[in-house]
Amino acid sequence: MENVRKISGKQVLVYVCSLVILGCGIAMNTKTHLGVSPVISVAYNIAVLLDIPIGVMTFVYYCFLILLQFVLLKGKLPLFQTLQILASLITSFFIQIFDYILPVSDNMAVRVAMLVIAISLTGIGASLSITMKIVPNPADGLADVIGKMLHKNLGFGKNVLDATCIVIALAIGFGSGRGLLGIGAGTVAAVIFTGRVVALFHPVSAAVYRKVA
Repeated sequence: MENVRKISGKQVLVYVCSLVILGCGIAMNTKTHLGVSPVISVAYNIAVLLDIPIGVMTFVYYCFLILLQFVLLKGKLPLFQTLQILASLITSFFIQIFDYILPVSDNMAVRVAMLVIAISLTGIGASLSITMKIVPNPADGLADVIGKMLHKNLGFGKNVLDATCIVIALAIGFGSGRGLLGIGAGTVAAVIFTGRVVALFHPVSAAVYRKVA
């Protein structure tokens, strides 16, 4: 519980804001219709096929990722990490809110601009949430577990997770007869550039952490 007492109110506030930013970026990625963020590609496909709100399906999917962490760690997931459920709820809630709010454009230039903004917001949100050192979002948490199991770092684990999600999403899309459902150039761009945004924004996130921790 010592780590809990060291978390300041400002730190929590920045963390929650980071989840809102992350939710906005993920939702905007879907609104470009150029391909969804790889981290929710599986949830998106299931949501479309079953006509379930994307925010609801993302929450269920995130909870599944937490369960996977528990299984891979053979039940040794620290109790504090169960707060990822709360992080999932907040992120999924705002994904749903922004899914209702954000428009879909028929103009390709606008859609590309939205994709750039979406990837930027996703990277910034991820960077801030990780740097605040509270709990990771479930996707980053699972990526970290995968990385450690393979004796690699978080970045490598994220690459493995992203690739796995895309393969599963493709299997769901083609298996259902819908083809490239949610997978496109925007998905590839998110895989390539989100990590770069996280790295570029890290010094800013670190400076924010020093001020609020």
